[in-house]
Amino acid sequence: MKTSGRRWCWCFLSLFTLACGGARSSRPDSPSPMPGPLPASPPTVPVAPTSEARSFKYAPGIVTYRIARSAAIEGSGPDSVRRREISTNATHEVLTLDSTERGTDFTVVVDTFATTTQGLIGPVQPIQLPIQSSGSLVDNTVTINSQTESEKCSTVSSMLVTDINNLLVAFPAQLSSGVVWKDSTDVKGCQAGVPTSVHTIRSFVVQGQGTYEGRPVLLIMRADTTRAEGEGGLQQHRVSIHATGTGTAVYYLDTTVGRIRHLTVDQILNLSLETLTGQFQFNQDSKQDFRIVP
Repeated sequence: MKTSGRRWCWCFLSLFTLACGGARSSRPDSPSPMPGPLPASPPTVPVAPTSEARSFKYAPGIVTYRIARSAAIEGSGPDSVRRREISTNATHEVLTLDSTERGTDFTVVVDTFATTTQGLIGPVQPIQLPIQSSGSLVDNTVTINSQTESEKCSTVSSMLVTDINNLLVAFPAQLSSGVVWKDSTDVKGCQAGVPTSVHTIRSFVVQGQGTYEGRPVLLIMRADTTRAEGEGGLQQHRVSIHATGTGTAVYYLDTTVGRIRHLTVDQILNLSLETLTGQFQFNQDSKQDFRIVP
């Protein structure tokens, strides 16, 4: 494949891996006790077992997050030459929560978006801000309001949907050390004009209590399994995408004020991109860090 073809290939993969996520979460399975944690990235604070059951409920109001993302993509194409590309991204997002008789309504606005890349990916096209999304958390289900076709194919909108899915979780009524539950997410959208479908199964476990930035927090660990498919046209090339991967996450819940203080998400994906000129194999390691802004 020529350099220009390799460039759009890397560019697409950088957008896909940063924006890969779900828009709708299903009802979680019933929580149950479990001896020991699920495999996940270790928390950055000391953790002790909870002495009593706690509850977490999202408090109404406005909360702001600064989110940093990075994706390292390594792979090769028909020429068998291995390459490594890096893309980093940072956003500033304002989440507004409203309590209703049904549950919780939300609106999220992205007012800052900055991306830096290395290698063949090249410069990123300018993004018109702000970008907004809304929906509800009702009966343990997160629903995103209908999007236009242009919104579905927007890289920032796709990232925003992923962030909503990470930040709004249907937690069980009682949380104590060892309690586990599962849910799943599904989303149909598009990346860089290519329709995609992503399915993720998530397993949660209450790890214990700790202190984060001087405040008591409850730590929840998450393990993910993800499968993604896509097919469509990209810059006059017909492409087919297949991806499988695993991930982990750590939630720092402030149960006193009903806020997620900190969230880290790690994901490893194995991706296959098929075109008329051949097949490309990629491995991608991405990280996301959500920090509440005072």
